[in-house]
Amino acid sequence: MTTTTLTAQHALELARSFRETSTALGDYLYAPANWPSLPEGERDTLRSLEVTLLNVATDLVTQAVGKVLDEAQQSVDDLLAVTRQARDAIKRIDDVKAGIAIATALIGLAAAISAGSAGAIFGAFKLVKDTMGTKPAKTGKENAEVKKKAAEPAAVKVKKIKK
Repeated sequence: MTTTTLTAQHALELARSFRETSTALGDYLYAPANWPSLPEGERDTLRSLEVTLLNVATDLVTQAVGKVLDEAQQSVDDLLAVTRQARDAIKRIDDVKAGIAIATALIGLAAAISAGSAGAIFGAFKLVKDTMGTKPAKTGKENAEVKKKAAEPAAVKVKKIKK
């Protein structure tokens, strides 16, 4: 199994991608067509996620340099690609909950990268992709349908565990 060390350049590229995603989330939030129609709670959530994404972008540069990534699971190119896809998906969402889900998944990915845990990176990477659906260009409504279908079996499992 080959490994690679996350270089300063890799961390900078990842940080830039997370920052751009934060900007896309803010653009969505403050768009004249969106702001008036968003409930206050969703506005607050989006603002918080926007700031958190910006903070993790900054933290990536200082915390992630020198971390060892397992190339057999995720390459730096894969990580950059998924963060860019998430940014593009956020630019096209029409459902605020989809934007919240994508941003939350990205924050988890940033934390996993900072920790340098190959397993956590793989899981977080997969979650970001799953949150966006199989095609990054899906709209928020389409993603919501995918997530609803995915959540149904989990709800059944939880009910069985409680018995």
